[in-house]
Amino acid sequence: MSNLINTPPVNAPAECLDIDPESLVLANTYLQNPDINAVASDLDISVELVTQILAKREVKAYIDAVFFNTGFNNRFQMRSLMDTIIKKKLQDMDEADTSSTKDITEIMALSHKMTIELMDKELQLEKLRQGTAKVQTNIQINNDSNPGSNYASLLQTLMNNNV
Repeated sequence: MSNLINTPPVNAPAECLDIDPESLVLANTYLQNPDINAVASDLDISVELVTQILAKREVKAYIDAVFFNTGFNNRFQMRSLMDTIIKKKLQDMDEADTSSTKDITEIMALSHKMTIELMDKELQLEKLRQGTAKVQTNIQINNDSNPGSNYASLLQTLMNNNV
């Protein structure tokens, strides 16, 4: 386990981490090379220990956070790339003096679809974070005041037979 301390972190989210240093080093090593056997070999620990540490909730959350905040998985970089593609396509259309807008409308439709899907996922995530559990109360009303009802006749029969 002594090799775990000497490995530098790859990337750390801005918020405070609730993860022990050894697990953090292991998670960063896994992010550099997502092969459990290679991580175990690099850190000189058993594959079972690597698997146990990677299975921890806080380690999974850290790996997911780093993965979705780097490269083109990052929503801001993805948006920037889409904007660059749209600007380039508009520039190409302007230089070529073409009147066909099919390509740019397809790109813009894809960009819009991606934005809407991202907003929808963020909304769903926010609802989960709020934890608004709905409470439902079911009430059954047995109207035994009506002498002709089945319930009233059943009660009457039961009372007459038992008394």
